[in-house]
Amino acid sequence: MDRDLLDFVRSVEFRDLERETKRNYATDIRPLLTFLSSRGVLWRQATRQDLADYRHWRCRAPQNPRRISGTKWNREAAAFTKLFRWAKVSPLLVDIVRRGDRAADSGSSRVLWLTPRTWGLWSDIGLRGHSRAGMPVPGWESRTELRNTSFVQLMLSSGLRRQEGGSLLTFELPGQRLRFGRYCHGRVAARSPGRSRAGSSTCRWTRSARPRHTSSRSARGRCNAPRWKVAMSGCP
Repeated sequence: MDRDLLDFVRSVEFRDLERETKRNYATDIRPLLTFLSSRGVLWRQATRQDLADYRHWRCRAPQNPRRISGTKWNREAAAFTKLFRWAKVSPLLVDIVRRGDRAADSGSSRVLWLTPRTWGLWSDIGLRGHSRAGMPVPGWESRTELRNTSFVQLMLSSGLRRQEGGSLLTFELPGQRLRFGRYCHGRVAARSPGRSRAGSSTCRWTRSARPRHTSSRSARGRCNAPRWKVAMSGCP
């Protein structure tokens, strides 16, 4: 057991990360530790050459059948940067800020947007098991079709993360029909002592959403939970 790694996990630098980021960083650091261990090198004693060899194996080595993309390497480099910077390793073996430590073929700057028609086609083929002609494919297992499509629509329309959407409670969902507009108003359940929810918050504001302020004294007395506005395409 590496006590230094345990101290890193308990540090403020790691503890303040989002839950999904913690999971990603942990799974990104583990292969590097395995690689260094196979060389008999402690991670605090690694050199820039060790990191260069690891990057070559991960990204470009023909012998590696599971090479990763430039975008994936950038995420791993960010995890290594945080680890080595916390450990005060000098000189810093990898720094995501340095151009040479970032992947040139990263696709983070090339954002592709789906048109509504393309999105509908992806949903029909990937989630509903339809063909390009819009007909059900023979042999398609549709037992979870409604659940999957509903969950994807919730994530798309609300801006929630997967863990946040998966932990929503039924009374947190809007229950009234919309007569006008495109937004439903709901209340986020207040966090009780000892109760843990996924992520740092239960909902995320959409770009077009605005917080709703209650002005009446009686309204403030009735509700202590914050109000939120979220775009819902399938409100009952």
